[in-house]
Amino acid sequence: MSVKKLLAVAGVGMMVLTGCSTTIEQPKDDIQAGKENVDHTTSADKINQQEEVKKENEEPLRIVSATVSATQLLDQLGQDLVGVPQTKFTLPERYEGVTLVGQAMNPDLEAIVALDSDLVVIDTMFKENVEKSIEAFGLNAFYFNTSTYSKFLVSIEELGEAIDKEAEAKDFIESLQAVENTVKNKAEGQAPTVAVLFGGGENFMLATDHSYLGDLVDTTGAVNITDDLNIESDYIPFSMEQIVASNPDYILRFAHGNLEETKKAFDAAFDKNPAFKTLDAVKEGSVVDLDPNVFGVSANIYIVDAIQKLGELFYGN
Repeated sequence: MSVKKLLAVAGVGMMVLTGCSTTIEQPKDDIQAGKENVDHTTSADKINQQEEVKKENEEPLRIVSATVSATQLLDQLGQDLVGVPQTKFTLPERYEGVTLVGQAMNPDLEAIVALDSDLVVIDTMFKENVEKSIEAFGLNAFYFNTSTYSKFLVSIEELGEAIDKEAEAKDFIESLQAVENTVKNKAEGQAPTVAVLFGGGENFMLATDHSYLGDLVDTTGAVNITDDLNIESDYIPFSMEQIVASNPDYILRFAHGNLEETKKAFDAAFDKNPAFKTLDAVKEGSVVDLDPNVFGVSANIYIVDAIQKLGELFYGN
């Protein structure tokens, strides 16, 4: 091979090598754009996004409410239901046409099972009656506590957690506590003494702070005359001697059962016993029959009205 040919081959080789090792310089703007398109999502962010997608794809909870107070509350929390209690009371419009599952004290568990429910809400006062049957049917139950105002608040919070309505439950609780605080602020240090008479027919009892009405009195800042007694019963036998000794500022009467008959029995007991006439509450006209449309033996969403009514009675408008 001639020298010229060798030089020509060497030249081509150098061109090939040079071409293979040449780096094309990328514009700085393109590099910056590439950086901006990099996914900076953290592992925690991705997990949260996956959870949100999962929630969106989940079927909504199939909930049955077997109690009126819980049904009213669940409406406030914006919760749909597949079953509601049979009752003489008007249920929220949201639940019009929803399957009826029997009365609160004796729910139709077979109907509840047929609804393929995820959760059935039952009042704690009926727990003893239905708990074994609930377990036998394999139902998941939440026992809603309405026995006192204080326990009602706790139960609202727990139910909110159970059905993923924590924020809504918190808002509702805060609205109740705002009314409570308004009434207490009106008291301005006053603490009137109160006797709560609970009756049906001619049988009267005194409501303690373990009962809904007794606890409601304490909630408003007043003093139930049974507070000093070391007892855990909701009600105790009526004692005229105790009433006279306590001489309460207010006597609240709540008729249970036939309202007209019980009210007449209350009046008869007051009229025939001269000791009643010595009480300051009687002299001052501070014997009050509680409106059954506002008050009751257990808590419900109308508790706001009950607290306000007691506040107006004890401390004025």
